[in-house]
Amino acid sequence: LRDCLLGILVMWILLMVVFSQPYQVDHIQLLGEYKDKVRCVMEQERAVDIYNDTSSDKVSFGCLKIGFKKTSNVSHETNGEYK
Repeated sequence: LRDCLLGILVMWILLMVVFSQPYQVDHIQLLGEYKDKVRCVMEQERAVDIYNDTSSDKVSFGCLKIGFKKTSNVSHETNGEYK
């Protein structure tokens, strides 16, 4: 709510980090985008349960909050010219 009042759009993304060595990241995979933290955490727990049942690779799951500031002063391109 506070973010909305400040003109910030907020979303949560669920990431899976796959490790190739104890301290080396092999790749990061985006698993989902959510409007609120509660839903992201629920999906994170579900992903952990599924992964634990099917694989033994070293991974980490996490929800990351992303905020975007609303701007009304955006340049628009018209006929190749910026206004």
